[in-house]
Amino acid sequence: MTYRSILESPSKTLAIVLAMFCFGILLGPLVPLGWWEGLLIVSAIFGAMACVLPKRDIRFVCVLTAVFLFALFRYTQAGIPTNTPSVGDVPSSDIRVSGVVDAEVERRMDAQRIILDRVSYADDAREGRLLMWAPLYPDVQYGDELVFNCRVESPEAFEGFAYDRYLATQGIVAVCYQPQFIDVHPSESWSVVGAILVLKNWATGTLYAILPEPHASFLSGLLFGGSTALSPELKDDFRATGTSHILAASGFNVSIFSVAFLSFILSTKIGRRRGLILTWVLLAVYVVIAGASAAVVRAGIMGGLVVLEHWISRKAYMLNAFLLTGSLMLLFNPLILQDVGFQLSFVATMAIISFTKPVSQRLTFIPEVIGLRESFAASLTAIVLTLPIVLWHFGAISLVAPFANLLVLPLVPYAMAVTGISILVGGVILKLGILVSLPAWAFSYVMLRIVSAFGSIPFAVSEPEQSRLLAMIMTGVFISIWFIRRYAPSRT
Repeated sequence: MTYRSILESPSKTLAIVLAMFCFGILLGPLVPLGWWEGLLIVSAIFGAMACVLPKRDIRFVCVLTAVFLFALFRYTQAGIPTNTPSVGDVPSSDIRVSGVVDAEVERRMDAQRIILDRVSYADDAREGRLLMWAPLYPDVQYGDELVFNCRVESPEAFEGFAYDRYLATQGIVAVCYQPQFIDVHPSESWSVVGAILVLKNWATGTLYAILPEPHASFLSGLLFGGSTALSPELKDDFRATGTSHILAASGFNVSIFSVAFLSFILSTKIGRRRGLILTWVLLAVYVVIAGASAAVVRAGIMGGLVVLEHWISRKAYMLNAFLLTGSLMLLFNPLILQDVGFQLSFVATMAIISFTKPVSQRLTFIPEVIGLRESFAASLTAIVLTLPIVLWHFGAISLVAPFANLLVLPLVPYAMAVTGISILVGGVILKLGILVSLPAWAFSYVMLRIVSAFGSIPFAVSEPEQSRLLAMIMTGVFISIWFIRRYAPSRT
């Protein structure tokens, strides 16, 4: 592929422009916040040059430069300006805090995890969001206004986990661990988000009514995300086997589900076009019922990309669609590029779209019944290509993790499907829902037994520096293989 061939191909030029924007966001943390005005001005200058210069190749270079500088500018705008009063400017002592609940309230065993926006310190309005860990009483709902006393703190990293950066991707810049004298002012207005969360609470309540523990908690985490209701022993087993990601309502799970469901639905007489539309509708329903949180919406988008790949059946166009989706998500929130969940979802979906078909063609020993072969192939490709991310961020990987994932992940789409059917039936007729939930219970039992069995094997590699070096080497190998397969001259 030559420079001239790129200029003559609208598809290739668009792909490079979108990739340049993503690259600019990636380098955004290296740019001082005070440079934003200069970046915007220089970006506008290069954009103007791209409109007036006569030579096509020079115009293209100007476009790339303008897009790159605009991406850097957009990243500088994701944070709170230094001259603006921020929630992160924490007082040195207890202070009266007020704010509005801005996300779904997560109820743990002994506390409520609450995210507040429109925060004020002693009636002084601040920019940014605050994470509050409150007692289980009083009960708090989305949209409520809270007033309380607390010693606000800045989040810090712990045990190798960049907790502060993780919270920053959600706009959270301060934490309150021990609020006192909590005064709740319930919201009196109706909201779409509030209605969606009511629907999610109905779905999870139905699930807990038709299934016993720990299966209800596990399948709830599989569908809606979250592992807080699981026992500490089970959580340790999921961590030891590297399967915790399936409890995060991730694009990982939804993409694999989309592949399995599509493989099944396209084998029926419903037809290709109707099958693809039905899958899109099912993904939209899932996003709503699962609470439409940022992670769930992201998972739905990734699943939608899998469906889109079957719809257009053109790799060049699919690459552009994938890059366009990622660019729009980064334009909306540049900080999500630092989110491990986004990285895993993005790379897993790319792996599933690019390699599921060729891998499944080689797995002839696996039957094609109800999409089992494609589900296994999708799981295998996602595991392999996301391994460098796991190594880089967590600095360690269990030696049994690949085997545990290969056994568990192909079962994920079927467990999600039968659990969803059980919820719909149980929400109408509870006793019938208990009967229909038997397959969901069976899948949960098998998956938990696999995780527990592999979790008891005490073999793990834990060398952070070596793990990051291995992650870089694997990434280089994967990129090299992709370039060779795509651009090497074919043998005649």
